[in-house]
Amino acid sequence: MFAENVPQESNNNDYNGLPDYLTDIGTININVLANGNHPGKNDQAFIKNINAPNFGYCHPDVQYFPNGFNGYKYWMVFTPYFGTIGANPNATRYENPTVVVSNDGLNWISPKGITSPLQKCPSDKESFTENKDDVKQGYWSDVDMTFENGKFSLYYRASFVKASSLLSRGARNNNNMRKLSKNTQRTIVRQTSTDGIHWNPLEAAYTSNSPYAPKNNHMLSPSFVYTGNQYVSYEVENNISPNFPGNDPSYVIRRTSNNGLDFSNFKQCKVVNFINKPWTETNSAFAPWHIQATYVEGYYFLCIAAGDVKNYTADILYLAFSKDGLNFKVLPKPLVEHNTYRSCVFPMTTTNEAINFGAVIAYKTGVFKYREFQLNKKKLEACLIK
Repeated sequence: MFAENVPQESNNNDYNGLPDYLTDIGTININVLANGNHPGKNDQAFIKNINAPNFGYCHPDVQYFPNGFNGYKYWMVFTPYFGTIGANPNATRYENPTVVVSNDGLNWISPKGITSPLQKCPSDKESFTENKDDVKQGYWSDVDMTFENGKFSLYYRASFVKASSLLSRGARNNNNMRKLSKNTQRTIVRQTSTDGIHWNPLEAAYTSNSPYAPKNNHMLSPSFVYTGNQYVSYEVENNISPNFPGNDPSYVIRRTSNNGLDFSNFKQCKVVNFINKPWTETNSAFAPWHIQATYVEGYYFLCIAAGDVKNYTADILYLAFSKDGLNFKVLPKPLVEHNTYRSCVFPMTTTNEAINFGAVIAYKTGVFKYREFQLNKKKLEACLIK
């Protein structure tokens, strides 16, 4: 089973005059409770206030509406999380998809009428383990959101959640019956909403079993965009030879779909080329760990949290861009040099000359920072010319 390798492009063109994308506007405060209870439980010991300064924020993704949507300009999905991976055995209980809104990018609340989180933590009866010594605790993670054709599409990853449990929580349809016939270590699921408040039951997109992936691969940080005629997804895969072209610790692969549910099988996936890899200049062991994708006016952008993949972490944050969605040029100056995790950038407004972005920068301390910046279209084009 092999992902398709695309011929490697190369050029030495740099963005003429690095953009000013290093200045934070402020620290984000999210006024919401993190609930680590299993369905049917309401133990107050598993409910945490994550208002500042009790930060516990992870995996942001934002959709921005210049004229507002349902009363708010910013719509964000994120997961609460506490501590570094593996440090707190209960941390994954809180890693549940949570939708919040804002009008200034700094102060966030739950939209009125929403049930938060959208999915409660799986119970031990809904979970299975990889090894007999592991705690039986399935979890959600790696949330990502698009807005297309008048609806939100929210994707996230179910890890070690039984297929029967996903079926019982999910839509009663042929898609789920077909894709959730047996347990898989990881399943990418989708929920949709036309108002951001009421969400349809989950549906399975793809799993970590054949033919979607090499068996039990991680399918890290899947991120989705809608180009106007198709859905495109990107995800990070640990290098499990011989599925990938070289010795990098991880690779980014691209899938496509016409309906947002049926994506390319692994053999039809394409391996993304990075024309330059500035993270290796910081540390030769660094590679992409988590990513976030956005698409605007023919440009694909990847916000890349790179780090020591073999130790399951990121440290440094970069921004890459492409016109074909397969060959990406990375801006050499990082958005953040240390202590960052999966972050997001999102288009706010565009002109003939430039794209104006917002960004939520996520730190491993659980803090989110908000910033804005601009990229010049002519400079982007010149950087991509061979």
